[in-house]
Amino acid sequence: MSSSHRDAHPYGRSNDDVRRRDQRRRRQRRVRITQLVVFSLAMIGMICALTFAFTQLTADDDVVAAGPSDAGADVATGKDGVHCPDPGAKPAKPKKVEVSVQNGTSRRGLAASVTESLADRGFSTGKVGNTKAASGAVTIVYGPAGYLEATAVAAEFSKPTLKLDDREDSTVDVLVGGGFKDLVDEDDAAEALTKAVKMPQGCSGDAKDSSTEGAEG
Repeated sequence: MSSSHRDAHPYGRSNDDVRRRDQRRRRQRRVRITQLVVFSLAMIGMICALTFAFTQLTADDDVVAAGPSDAGADVATGKDGVHCPDPGAKPAKPKKVEVSVQNGTSRRGLAASVTESLADRGFSTGKVGNTKAASGAVTIVYGPAGYLEATAVAAEFSKPTLKLDDREDSTVDVLVGGGFKDLVDEDDAAEALTKAVKMPQGCSGDAKDSSTEGAEG
């Protein structure tokens, strides 16, 4: 049989033509796949860049007026050594506050319940336990560097007592005692967090008739 008959294609094309067509299609597929990969990588890079930019903008939004936790080496202090926040400073954002709840009552699971409620409102929660140091319905314990954090937690309760201790960080403890019923309404607490804090006693601009100051010590 001649070569022409041997290479003939059933539809009138030679096998060489078919092979060239298949090779051309494969090259086209490879080009398309390469283009798709390049496009996908470009999109991923763009998404990463936008995410980074958004993170930076969000971080800038979280910056509040300098307070006890942001103070440098030269820190103005008020009565009992509490760090004075800048005039007009607002309570710390809940997500910036680590709070631990201690149960000073015989009600089982109370500390865990309060902790869960605070977590639902955006606070970072720490240890849960029991205490014999609770006096009154709610006592909020904080260190000299944690005034703004303490006022953020105080906004969640009705008429809490603020108590200063010698801890060096800005963590806050909540001691729940007899007479405690529940946290205040979430909307009321959120509104309180938007208002400037009362200056601690001994700081510039402090209000002598502040109920918060009377509870410190």
